[in-house]
Amino acid sequence: MNILITTGIYPPDVGGPATFVPQIADKLSIKNNVNVITFSEIVNNTEKTKYEVTRIKRRQNKIIRFLKTFYLIIRFGKDSDIIFVNGLWLEAYLANLLIRKKTIRKIVGDPVWEKYYSQNKINDGFDEFQNKKYNLPIEIYKFVRNISLKSVNTVVVPSTHLLNFVKNTGFNGNLIQINNGTKNSKIIKKKYDENSFLIVSRLVNHKNIDLVIKALNKLRQQNSLNFNLNIIGDGPEFREIKNLIEELDLSQSVTLVGPKFGFELDEYYKNSNYFLQMSSYEGMPHTVLEAMNHGLIVIASKFGGNYELIGNNNLGYIIETLEIDQIADSINKALNDSQKQTKALMGKNLVNQKYNIELTTDKYAEIILKNE
Repeated sequence: MNILITTGIYPPDVGGPATFVPQIADKLSIKNNVNVITFSEIVNNTEKTKYEVTRIKRRQNKIIRFLKTFYLIIRFGKDSDIIFVNGLWLEAYLANLLIRKKTIRKIVGDPVWEKYYSQNKINDGFDEFQNKKYNLPIEIYKFVRNISLKSVNTVVVPSTHLLNFVKNTGFNGNLIQINNGTKNSKIIKKKYDENSFLIVSRLVNHKNIDLVIKALNKLRQQNSLNFNLNIIGDGPEFREIKNLIEELDLSQSVTLVGPKFGFELDEYYKNSNYFLQMSSYEGMPHTVLEAMNHGLIVIASKFGGNYELIGNNNLGYIIETLEIDQIADSINKALNDSQKQTKALMGKNLVNQKYNIELTTDKYAEIILKNE
């Protein structure tokens, strides 16, 4: 069976799709021919995989990049039995109008909301954006998003919140919820007396990394907090975050590490105690699952999959609003809570039971192969 997978990010990028796509591609390529099309900062394909990876340079003229992607999806897709859309949804939708292949699409958020929110063209949250009317370009884009979904044979989502989002677009086809997963590790005994923080994220606007840095700086000034924060990832906000670190004189405390994955990324999880995730929206974040799996104390915003995972501060610390004061207060609460180690252990147990990557990839492989 020939399978084409499209994704916007792929290792060494950091993020959910970059974590998931290699795992499902490995699984599928055992008995099938798999091709992956992705954007990338570096187009030289030197990694050894059982499947083919075609990289399209991310930083180039967007029209040219779109046309290249459109062409390559047609080129590889015409000989494929099925297309698994894990990103590049618009290019995949338009290309498939010509090649007419069965498609499965994984939805991890709203690409229209993310686009305009990241460009600072809207200030509304994820849910408010769905019900509010905007200018004509945005409404057209939302309309295209909805009709592209209706053209898909099967839609898969990782959270209940996203299940309802897809239903509200008017999709009434085959809609399935499958938990995201991570590779389970052994229980790591940690000493939570060190204020070592970790962020693993694409450096984009809606991840609100600047707010985290400002909140930690407030604790440094008001509570004399000594800490270190490693930020793993890359993206368009890199320069702005670097400038903020220098402006606040935090170069000794905050490190922009750049992209890491595999063993190197695991080492950062193992050597950190607190995981910070202040995104304005998350479907079901792989990074939070990985943090919980490695026994980190999770402090996260109350949006989408974050709340579904952590609950009402049951397995970590939920921040109600993205105010610097409230972020700082929640971090301070976590640092001083005698129950934090118990919460981390409960989070680890939850991941072991419900969010095992082997179960996740098995379920996805079953759906993909069944739709052939």
